[in-house]
Amino acid sequence: MTPAPDCWLHPGIEVRGSAIEGRGLFARQPYPAGTVVSRLGGRLVSWAELRRLIADPEQPYVDTITVSETEHLVLPPRRPNGYGNHSCDPNLWWVGPYELATRRPIAAGEELTNDYATSTAEPAFTMPCRCGTALCRGTVTGDDWRRADLRERYGDHWIPMLLARIAAHPAALRPIPPE
Repeated sequence: MTPAPDCWLHPGIEVRGSAIEGRGLFARQPYPAGTVVSRLGGRLVSWAELRRLIADPEQPYVDTITVSETEHLVLPPRRPNGYGNHSCDPNLWWVGPYELATRRPIAAGEELTNDYATSTAEPAFTMPCRCGTALCRGTVTGDDWRRADLRERYGDHWIPMLLARIAAHPAALRPIPPE
């Protein structure tokens, strides 16, 4: 499926300061579970081009999700959708290749988050997590799709490329308990 050239964000969502990190997306109104609140768009690039973009000091921050084994979707610069923060217990999840919907009912004023592991397939990707939830993993990685607990929690709410990896590798890894 070809992405739209630009992103769409539900008009009832705003960008403001976040306790998780920098700025985040916040609901200005309540949303029932299952409401599509974000559609990502942009241009498809190869992994090699993505690496060049990320390495270019002239480029603004690059917002991206994995689309296939060979492509990434790069969002247009500075779109509000790019301010969505990670949480290990998110209130959004994937319902299509480029769509995020509410995982549960959302209250007005609540920060909208998604689990970056459900859209990241780069094995070398690691990010310290600051979500502060009871389910916080401490670190998000590009191999988190292998975790049994996440597979169970998210079911089929991953980007299609990771769903294909999960289907091809049904033996999940058990998480290492915290010390």
